[in-house]
Amino acid sequence: MTAPLRVAVVAALPQTAPPLVEALRALGHEVCAVIGHRRPADWPGHVLGEHDLPRGVDLAVPARTCSVASLLRAYAPDVAVSYGYPRRLPPDAVAAPRLGTVNCHPSDLPAYRGPNPVGWAVRDGEDRIGVTWHRMDAELDTGNILARTTIPLEEGLWSFTGVNTAVLRAATALLPGVLQRLVDGDPGDPQPDRAGTWAGFFTQEYATVDWSADAHRIHTQVRAWNIAGHHPRVQGPVAVIDGARWRLRRTTLHEPPPGTGRRITCGTGHLWVLAADALGSIGQRVPVSQRVPVSQKVPVS
Repeated sequence: MTAPLRVAVVAALPQTAPPLVEALRALGHEVCAVIGHRRPADWPGHVLGEHDLPRGVDLAVPARTCSVASLLRAYAPDVAVSYGYPRRLPPDAVAAPRLGTVNCHPSDLPAYRGPNPVGWAVRDGEDRIGVTWHRMDAELDTGNILARTTIPLEEGLWSFTGVNTAVLRAATALLPGVLQRLVDGDPGDPQPDRAGTWAGFFTQEYATVDWSADAHRIHTQVRAWNIAGHHPRVQGPVAVIDGARWRLRRTTLHEPPPGTGRRITCGTGHLWVLAADALGSIGQRVPVSQRVPVSQKVPVS
């Protein structure tokens, strides 16, 4: 078992930082601080706060990414453990911990590098995703690998939170071996010599639902957008139903119980819309404060 280490966690969300802190403390390590991230002005949900963390763990929120290195040096960790941080860490921050910085990426690297790996895996029809721990370097998701596994991308997973729970379960099981390799000075294994793929945020071309398309394709589009989570610039998937615009939250290819959802005839097959947010009539946008809750059902035909 690895001797106790002083660890800093670099994570910005309440779904990611607390489980990592708990896993590291359960292994006997001291978590001295969590490096968070400032809430973007357009962010609709909860961001990590001090009340999300156990007693004795500081939350440091840098004003700029270039401040992360000085914060890490102030806490003098042996290791920094990163997952889901929304900015690329500069080289001086990566190098600040004594034994280096490691990152968990939810893909089988070098596939799906970037900020939206699981969304793209769903879009591409994958039924499994990778979970990879790698050393961080100057580029994004290119560092040497310290541990990897794969997990099922189950059809029932429909949210970032649901996927994140499954990824962290697998990732924390790999942590003891990852930390031991750092202590041993192991540089890790180079990523496989195959072409990497980039998983960027979805763009406007994938944001609009075309009801003339195949029902399965539209269902996949809805699931991919909802697993990808919040997008800072593009909202999707948006569909027009009876002249009104809706952001689709949940669909099914199988007929639900009577009185549930709205059946739509697609180019090929049928799709049932189970939950959506109202966005107003065409040409009109409903303010965030007036939007229908996520659980709101589309009117039944």
